[in-house]
Amino acid sequence: MAEEQQEGLQAVVFGASGVSGYPLLKQLLVYPTPRTFGRIIGLTNRPLASDVAQLPDDQRIELYSDLDLTNRDKTLFHMQHIPGIEYTTHVYYTAYAGHGSDFPELKRINSEILTNAVGTCEIVCPNMRFFTLQTGGKAYGVEFHDKVPYDPPLSESLPRIPEPYRENIFYYEQYDILKRASENKPWTFCEIRPDAIVGFVPQNNAMNIAQALGLFLSLWRDIEGEGSEVRFPGSSEAWRALHTDTSQDILARFHIYASLHPTQTTERAFNVVDGPATTWEQVWPEICVYFGLKGIPPESSGEPFNAAKWMEEHQKDWSGFVAKHAIRTGALEATNMDFMQAITSIPFRRDYDASASRSIGFTEERPHAEGYKMAFDDMRQARIIP
Repeated sequence: MAEEQQEGLQAVVFGASGVSGYPLLKQLLVYPTPRTFGRIIGLTNRPLASDVAQLPDDQRIELYSDLDLTNRDKTLFHMQHIPGIEYTTHVYYTAYAGHGSDFPELKRINSEILTNAVGTCEIVCPNMRFFTLQTGGKAYGVEFHDKVPYDPPLSESLPRIPEPYRENIFYYEQYDILKRASENKPWTFCEIRPDAIVGFVPQNNAMNIAQALGLFLSLWRDIEGEGSEVRFPGSSEAWRALHTDTSQDILARFHIYASLHPTQTTERAFNVVDGPATTWEQVWPEICVYFGLKGIPPESSGEPFNAAKWMEEHQKDWSGFVAKHAIRTGALEATNMDFMQAITSIPFRRDYDASASRSIGFTEERPHAEGYKMAFDDMRQARIIP
């Protein structure tokens, strides 16, 4: 093992059970070649059970759970006891904390966990070369689009949004933490910005649009029947608003690509998307067809259809649905349907400019609906949907 570690690169993935970290475990085995990484260390807070992980049977992947990034001493103790951690060359950071918290708390806790992660890596990973930080559309002030300069397609060259709204964007503080920490050091970093991430996780994820849609459309078919019409859960404005989804595997491969091209990526931010901007008008009918349904537009007037409310109204049908199809228990209860409704209800443009990532040679694309279909395939294999 020691020989292999010195011959290949070694990766550490923070947040390895999440919708961004999980695909990194898989892609690091094969991308850009099966020999690039000799060892992949996945770090999680919650245990990722091997019987549900759906990871390749490859001894290069090692999982370590119970990592509490809010506690610097415990994080250091935990990582110091990972054999061979000192050979780590590349670190991929996809951790996130504080779901549902207000802006000050989100900033506090996410700044804290990144500070603890990078500080620990500097101690236990003396051979660290590159650190990727994943952020997202909040860097463009999407939440304050009607209060700040906002001109899609959103480009990495845009300045930080002005105060008082700037103070609420914890991504800025995270970038600055890495900028300060890496100064005059042998390692460097970049920032990676996906749009809405489309993908699969073997365990529930609070921000998983594909899982919520997959469960909703599966239950709809079960109740309303194959071939039935299912109205888009959003307004006419949301139906036509441009956006750029990000498939989890493309996102993972860009993390790796960026980390292996430091002369082109150091201290830069990059948007990562599946392809040119799309709309729900294009995507909704395609993903409904996957379930044998007919996706139809929203009503031209009146209150938009609310899929989250529909799921709540049919909660009495959940247990029977699970038993009938012998699918995994607990998935429906743990899935955030309000997050799905929030994403499909965004009435304004939020599409990204992908020219920066293309300019450094990362040209991978796929039709936006394909990312959803791939996630649904994985969900079926995991028995989350029938």
